[in-house]
Amino acid sequence: MSLPHRDTWNARPGGFRRFEKTVPVGSGDAVWQRARADLLAWRVKTRSGFRVVPDLPAAAGGRHWLEVGWGPLTLREPVEVVAFVDERDRVGYVYLALPGHPLEGEEAFLLTRRGDDVRFTLRSLSRPAPTPFWRFAYPAVRIVQVIVRTRYLSALRREERHIIGSPSARRGRRQSRVSLGAGASANSSTKSESRSSVLLR
Repeated sequence: MSLPHRDTWNARPGGFRRFEKTVPVGSGDAVWQRARADLLAWRVKTRSGFRVVPDLPAAAGGRHWLEVGWGPLTLREPVEVVAFVDERDRVGYVYLALPGHPLEGEEAFLLTRRGDDVRFTLRSLSRPAPTPFWRFAYPAVRIVQVIVRTRYLSALRREERHIIGSPSARRGRRQSRVSLGAGASANSSTKSESRSSVLLR
């Protein structure tokens, strides 16, 4: 198992695919505080298209459903947080896939700070769940896994309002359309008034 309080991770169990990548998040205390809060609130998952049920902060022993939908279909992944760390310069957790998940294994989300530099590390061990359906579907699951990991690795580097498809982003687009519409109406009124004043002259 990945131990979030350690810098190194040497686990290489047979039969599991191993993944580990670290990316910069930013620098400074404000970035650290924001990213820390986002990580504990599961925003790495929610900003990547998942819904977390129950919507509670990550904590040791917590059990959650990770839900993701494609059109009318919803996939529910049961997980349990089996390791947790919250220190001055390190925060993170590991969850284990429970029966019913399309994969067997674990995933770790770790945020660290050295000096002013804030970094996010993603680790995972995975293999297909031991059911005929998920073994058959594993190639498709692997493709989704690669796409989702890319989202995970960028989730803490920007705030929700900048993420395409987020509620804040959608609200921003609606407000922009309203503003543009109001501007167009104002311009139209101004032009009409100008034409009227020309005719009056």
